[in-house]
Amino acid sequence: MNKIRFGVIGCGGIAVNHIRGIKDCSNAELIAVADIVEEKAKKFGEEYKVAWYKDYKEMLKRKDIDVVTITTPSGLHMQNAIDAMEAGKHVLTEKPIEVTLEKIDKMIEVSKKTGKKLACVFQSRFFEGEKKVKEAINNGKFGKLVLGDMYNKWYRSEEYYKSGAWRATWELDGGGALMNQAIHGVDMLLYLMGDVASVTAYTDTLVRNIKVEDTAVAILRFKNGALGVIEGTTSVYPGFARKLEIHGEKGSVILEDHTITKWHFIGEEDLAKKEKEEGIGAATPQIGHEGHKRQIEAFAQALLEGKQPEVNPIDARKAVEVILAIYKSSKEKREIKLPL
Repeated sequence: MNKIRFGVIGCGGIAVNHIRGIKDCSNAELIAVADIVEEKAKKFGEEYKVAWYKDYKEMLKRKDIDVVTITTPSGLHMQNAIDAMEAGKHVLTEKPIEVTLEKIDKMIEVSKKTGKKLACVFQSRFFEGEKKVKEAINNGKFGKLVLGDMYNKWYRSEEYYKSGAWRATWELDGGGALMNQAIHGVDMLLYLMGDVASVTAYTDTLVRNIKVEDTAVAILRFKNGALGVIEGTTSVYPGFARKLEIHGEKGSVILEDHTITKWHFIGEEDLAKKEKEEGIGAATPQIGHEGHKRQIEAFAQALLEGKQPEVNPIDARKAVEVILAIYKSSKEKREIKLPL
């Protein structure tokens, strides 16, 4: 076998990135799609010339599907994933992997029991800018890490929240600006800085008419002793590129989306400025399916080689745990230590 065969559960907006990502991979093949809304499933099936189902459990009966990607509302991921793994399929879920630690732990348990791989979409890990910063940290280029900050200042309109009944609900979305949007940045911050020891935070709903937060600020202490900040919002116009700032005793780097905009180390010239002047520091678009394509390709290759896919469920669980700790800190008005 030189291709991994995929089915997709959920035909909402983000499913397009999964489907196009699969179609663009040389080691992956799209077999079928499913959605409880028949019109959506049929539309995707006919557009991409694959089988379609209203009941995803019928799709799971197919012997020619190796992996299922899950793009349903976040609070449904556990049941979808367990059904898929028990049907003999590997699973790649959209972020967050689930909205509670209890549900995530059940998914991990079933993955171990069935021997089926479980991973979560955090596509930012697969871009060159992020990889370069990670490599510099691993090689000790920063020296002692001092600060790690993530700013996710985006804009989502009232219409966006009204576009789906599951949006901005604790049950199915798991939260607001942090759990739905900023979680990519949270994962990347943990990927670069390491695990979090404690958080102190404020969350609030300052603009939108929703039940979950549209704005959050948290102070972090990492287990390595470094400090940091997370800011997430969906209520500032016009919205800005996500920014990650990593500072150490020997140097600092700033990432805006996937582009390194500052790269300063003792005794070195600013690499980001040099590349920009030479015309080789072009930004990678934030919107589109390129990130999904890269992660799906890596996932498929790991399966072909019998390896553990990147962004395993333990990694994916960490981002959710930090966000839940932020919610708990805001609600209880105190510092929260991890693990929860």
